[in-house]
Amino acid sequence: MMLAALVLPLEGPARPDPDGWRGLVYGLLKEIAPELHKAQPNPFSLGLGGAEGRWWVRIGFLDEGLYARLSPQLFGLVDQHVRLGEPFFRVRSVLQEAHPWAGVSTYPRLFQGQAVHSLGLQFASPTFFRRQGSSYPLPEPRLVFDSLAQRWNAFAPVKVPPELSETWERMTIARFQGRSQFIQPNAGERGVGFAGRVVYHLPAASPQEAQWMQALGRFAFYAGVGAKTSLGFGRVKAFDPLRELRRVDEPEQGAFARTVGAVQEPLEPCEPK
Repeated sequence: MMLAALVLPLEGPARPDPDGWRGLVYGLLKEIAPELHKAQPNPFSLGLGGAEGRWWVRIGFLDEGLYARLSPQLFGLVDQHVRLGEPFFRVRSVLQEAHPWAGVSTYPRLFQGQAVHSLGLQFASPTFFRRQGSSYPLPEPRLVFDSLAQRWNAFAPVKVPPELSETWERMTIARFQGRSQFIQPNAGERGVGFAGRVVYHLPAASPQEAQWMQALGRFAFYAGVGAKTSLGFGRVKAFDPLRELRRVDEPEQGAFARTVGAVQEPLEPCEPK
């Protein structure tokens, strides 16, 4: 079962609009897979990023069948002009590698690697969760890993063991560096999201628990975390807290709003146990 993340570098006069990118993808879906137009959870996540003159959009595939049907349509957009909001953009290329947010994997491959008890997640675009009809911005372990498990169970060949839901309750946050941001996930709706870097730690983790924590962390690269991942929210990448030094978050992206507050604690590398 294949996973893929494609990045489309763009040439255009302004930053692309998340609604425009989603509209283009849904338009293609109506043509090739109309049954997926209203699928829940979505078998893909969408994102956008870059800076002036170097904008890009992105799609993460959670289902190999959808990748097989939709990716030829996307590769066919190279050198075409597409409308993403008001302006038109030329699609310069379609990347499966050679970009920090592009890649290919499989569900079994996500289990490869050392099953350590700590996991770093970079929340590169504002992330939020639905709670009683409102946006909730805190990346609490239970919310993050339940979100990932729900998407995993919808598309992966092997399901997350149900008892792991209780495991996430034991998980702690070992390091935190982030900020809150105003968001507008829908017309007329305002809320708050979170962007930054978090190191999660699972005390006294069994080998199975540590393995699943790492696999779900790697899965986040393709699936995203939280609500409205089809609008570019919740774009997430795992990092190894034992190897990476403190770094500044990448400039933020797209039609996401201004910072409303900041909580900053420098992320220092964790010492090996």
